Amino acid sequence: MLRIFISFFIIFSIISCKGKTEKTEVLQKKDTLQSLTKQDTVTITAVGDIMLGSNYPTSSLLPKDNILKKITPFLKDNSDIILGNLEGTLFDKGGVPKNCNNPNLCFVFRTPSSYGKYLQEAGFDFLSIANNHSGDFGVIGRKKTQKNLDSLKIQYAGILNTCEYTIKEKKGIRYAFIGAGHNPGLVSIKDYSDIKRIISKVRPQADIIIVMFHGGAEGSAYQHVPHKKETYAGENRGNVEEFSHICIDAGADIVFGSGPHVTRAVELYKNKFIAYSLGNFATFGNLVLKGANGKAPILKITLDSKGNFISGKIISTFQIEDSEIGPEIDPQNHALKYIQNLTKEDFPKSNVIVSDNGEIKKL
Repeated sequence: MLRIFISFFIIFSIISCKGKTEKTEVLQKKDTLQSLTKQDTVTITAVGDIMLGSNYPTSSLLPKDNILKKITPFLKDNSDIILGNLEGTLFDKGGVPKNCNNPNLCFVFRTPSSYGKYLQEAGFDFLSIANNHSGDFGVIGRKKTQKNLDSLKIQYAGILNTCEYTIKEKKGIRYAFIGAGHNPGLVSIKDYSDIKRIISKVRPQADIIIVMFHGGAEGSAYQHVPHKKETYAGENRGNVEEFSHICIDAGADIVFGSGPHVTRAVELYKNKFIAYSLGNFATFGNLVLKGANGKAPILKITLDSKGNFISGKIISTFQIEDSEIGPEIDPQNHALKYIQNLTKEDFPKSNVIVSDNGEIKKL
């Protein structure tokens, strides 16, 4: 049975990314809490990149409405926890925009703070900020983003030393969420000592450990997991397969990938679920959404009390470039078909099958 920890004065608890002291104090209190039995399974809903519009360099890159509105019911349906990757910053003005070695591959995102309510309304519990856009406006942008997420009560993780992980108790179950990326200052997908240390630290504190990484090359030419280190735009983007396996070997229960902006294969490794890229889920303005870049899955993955994979469901979505509608259900199921084919090709020995109706099952 999963464990529920109830104090005399805390029913719903959160350990946010605000520093080691607060985490330690809260956990010391929770060590004294009474253990009871609770539900035997949890369903985690995961999506990829989220960038709801940018006011930089011009407000013309902002949609007039909430692009998550149409898809929100599908996120919330049958979900215990909802998570994704926040691609960019969440604040209104200021900061120093980054410079890029290659201007043709330079994108800078600053989503207004008012758009944060759309993330809250969609039900997001966790967002990774371990990506190559969380530092688009330097330290100021990162700190203001974290402050705005705190005000929304949306938890986040991925900054080395200060915000490596976060823990949330929901319906009696403690989830640890860890973000990792390939840029300086982030929990690293290239230095495996980072992730091993963090997982070792949180394993005694959580029922379910979730890792979300940002890595791999970008674009439709890179849908396959290459089983080796990936280099893109002159950067080492990590070996995403090796990293994911190391996470699970260290004690993680489930791993979700982002970064390539396209959908990639899934794998079952030691009875733990890995999705190597969830693509562009909800993105607007200055992002390529043609072809495979505009097709992405919503994954609903059910785990048992020990974090082992039970079953999954793929909901295919699509976006149209420069449309203000946002992600919609894809009647042609492109993301599902991508996952089916890529999984067969990239992980033929993985003990998992993806059916035509979107169900993911163990063989």
